[in-house]
Amino acid sequence: MDDRTIIKIVFGILFSIGAFVVVFIAFKSFYKYLVQEKRCTKKTKGVVKKYAQTPGNGIYLPKVYYTVDGKEYKVIGPRYRAYITKKTSSLTGKNVTDGFFEDEKQRFVVSWKVNSFVGFQENPMVKLYPIGSEIDVFYDPNNPKLSYVSRYCNLKWMFWFLFLSGIALILVNVLLLILL
Repeated sequence: MDDRTIIKIVFGILFSIGAFVVVFIAFKSFYKYLVQEKRCTKKTKGVVKKYAQTPGNGIYLPKVYYTVDGKEYKVIGPRYRAYITKKTSSLTGKNVTDGFFEDEKQRFVVSWKVNSFVGFQENPMVKLYPIGSEIDVFYDPNNPKLSYVSRYCNLKWMFWFLFLSGIALILVNVLLLILL
């Protein structure tokens, strides 16, 4: 084999691995948003016991535990399509949450007054969903692990974006291998 053929093979393999990783992430992380809305028809009460370490920016979503047919499950939520943090400088000695709200586009918007010395902000979800509080959980009666909290968060576009990007990468790879 000549050098050009070896480069094409190595490039093709690496490019394909990258494309399959993107498709895998689409299915592993976002496929549930395609089926949640239709399948999650039963409702139960869940209890907030902890807070998850996602998505960050000082906003940590509640971990909600719920029981179906004697078995306990957990779900993180309610989820939002976006998390927006607005920070303004404050002359006070501590950081405070100035306000937070959910808008019509399912975005969670938080305003913080912060000083330049201390980097800690309080989690606004603690005020909305304190530990021990009850919240509605919608789940799939055939697969109770598939669930969401409070309301459906439409992130189908993320699945389709990643899935189609992976397919496009595979097609580009095939075209490059054919044409080069």
